[in-house]
Amino acid sequence: MTRVLKGAPHFQASQSSLIFWTRGGRRSAMTTMVAIRGLTKRFGHLLAVDNISLEVPRGAVLGFLRPNGSGKSTTMKMVTGFLTPTSGTAEVCGVDVLEDPIQAQRHIGYLPEGAPAYGDMTPEAYLGFIADIRRLSGVARRSAISRAVELTQLDRVLY
Repeated sequence: MTRVLKGAPHFQASQSSLIFWTRGGRRSAMTTMVAIRGLTKRFGHLLAVDNISLEVPRGAVLGFLRPNGSGKSTTMKMVTGFLTPTSGTAEVCGVDVLEDPIQAQRHIGYLPEGAPAYGDMTPEAYLGFIADIRRLSGVARRSAISRAVELTQLDRVLY
């Protein structure tokens, strides 16, 4: 399936990229997980992202396939609430990223290119770090880490 978008004609659905889940592992009744409407980002005179609009339905996997410098990372930073768009909106699980970025981020798993992890941090330590950020403790923490390890098959490199 190929979607042609204004300003980014080569975005395609692919086999990798974003992972979405609902808090506590519950399924959501929503059909649209991510909605982007007119998302634009300018850095001075440079137009980095030009009026992108798309919807990602539940269960879809979306990949951005474009050359370096074409706005893929900038788009993801706006969708995940780490960068404010010049114009347009992004919603994650019905939550407006500009209005409530923390709540929106609770519904997204996003690993940027330059992940903020220490070079000597083990996968187990990194998962613990993320659990701390999400304020997980006790059984919920152990369950979330175990689930992540199982889903990503990290058991051989965890320690």
